This record gives sequence, structure tokens and C-alpha cells, in this order.
Amino acid sequence: MIVPPPKRPRSTEENVLPLINIVFLLLIFFMLAGVLAQNPPFELNSPATAEAEDSAQLERQVLAVAADGRLAFAGEPIERDGLSEALADWPDDKPLQIRADGGIKAESMTGLFAALRSAGISEVDLLTRHEEP
Repeated sequence: MIVPPPKRPRSTEENVLPLINIVFLLLIFFMLAGVLAQNPPFELNSPATAEAEDSAQLERQVLAVAADGRLAFAGEPIERDGLSEALADWPDDKPLQIRADGGIKAESMTGLFAALRSAGISEVDLLTRHEEP
């Protein structure tokens, strides 16, 4: 009669090592594949809001407006005359997200909204930073 050799007990380290390897590989993958929000080519101080919404819906294509009226779309500076060309392929069902400087005058925003309306944008979201009251 052939007797099988006794099985050696497996240590818990052998079970944890593959899990550590997978988590490490996922960490590296998401660090390389993830894209952070693009910063505009000028400094912005966003206005504050007391109500915060989920910031996970931020997209990479944001229209940035400086206090002096300069514009940037998707991280690239644009002129106000080229706004309709830059937004020509913007989908109708999505609101355009605008990150404006907190010190901008309302007259500048009114002119910008008129230019956006003529470019075919019907809805916008103004992005703010959350500040505790």
C-alpha cells in the first residue's frame, strides 16, 4: 500500500502575497492611467460656496475665466472671438462648466454668457470651492 506524504501546512504569508501584488499593481495602474484636472494657464481664486456637490463629476474640459477677462478652454488659452470655434463640438445635453475668478465683475460674465449663448451653449455650471461657514 502506497501512503501519500503528509501535506505540509500552508502559512498565511503564502495567501497574502498574491493579494499584496495585485493591490500594488492596481495602485501603479491607476497612478499612470488617471488624469488630473487641467489647470488654467493663469491663477484663479474660485468663489466660495456653503453647499458642496459631488466633485467627482468634474470633467477635463472646463472654461476658465480670469479676473481680467482672459479665457482658457481645456487648459489652452483662447480669445473671446475663438470661443464659438472651441465650443463647436460641445454636446447639447451637457452643461458647460465654468471656473471663474472670484474677483471678476458681473458685467464681464454677462458678456461671456451672451457669447456662449450665441455659440449654442444653453446651460452652464459655475464651479466654486467649498468653504465651511
